[in-house]
Amino acid sequence: MWLLAIDRSSPGAGAAVFRDGILEGQCRDVAGEPSRAPGWMADVVGLLAEQAIAPADLGALCAGVGPGSFSGIRSSLAALQGLALPSGVAVFGVSSAAALAYRMLTGPAAPKGVAVVGDARRERLWVGAFRLASAGGVEAVDGKGRARAASHTADDFELVRAGDVASAVPAGARVASSDWGRIGAALNAAFGSDRVVQAAAYPDAEAVGRLFLADPDAAKREPLPVYLHPAVAEKPAQAGGC
Repeated sequence: MWLLAIDRSSPGAGAAVFRDGILEGQCRDVAGEPSRAPGWMADVVGLLAEQAIAPADLGALCAGVGPGSFSGIRSSLAALQGLALPSGVAVFGVSSAAALAYRMLTGPAAPKGVAVVGDARRERLWVGAFRLASAGGVEAVDGKGRARAASHTADDFELVRAGDVASAVPAGARVASSDWGRIGAALNAAFGSDRVVQAAAYPDAEAVGRLFLADPDAAKREPLPVYLHPAVAEKPAQAGGC
């Protein structure tokens, strides 16, 4: 089966193709805003052409759904939906943060747990913590170490005040962030530099594809972007009356 995976949630944006679980090729953007990179879809078409893959040959499509660049995620979902339309092949989504965690959890000197933290603005951070699942893929873990199957939705994440970030991260988890430039100092203050990856860590399409292949049943069908920014204002109380 041919799988096309795309992630455009961060400057690690790109695409990857797998055949029967083996990575056959990939392309990556030049570092920059993923939603604004010119001609990225042409690069995806070129990647498919290099492998002599027609859209009808694809057995599955998977996008990283964030959290991250909302416009980048939307553009990748729209592209995959367009590729899927003629043949009706299924489009899936996995959390980009979970994909980053999975890459770290299966890499060299792998930690037992990974917490991915991002800047949700307005003095809020989002936190998603994960560990390997015994059946494949990852489990979501809360700050007290309680695990459950990853849903690849906003339910896998917690939105916290910057000063409370430690409460959402399980003990001993390695901490990584795509927003290192903005929140790295705060993460070092909360966890110590020995627990925090000391550079921006980005998810990528290869990690998205590998996580999907490890546990395809957990991937979200007909996916939507994971959106975790807090509301701009509180909803007004509903007035009484008729």
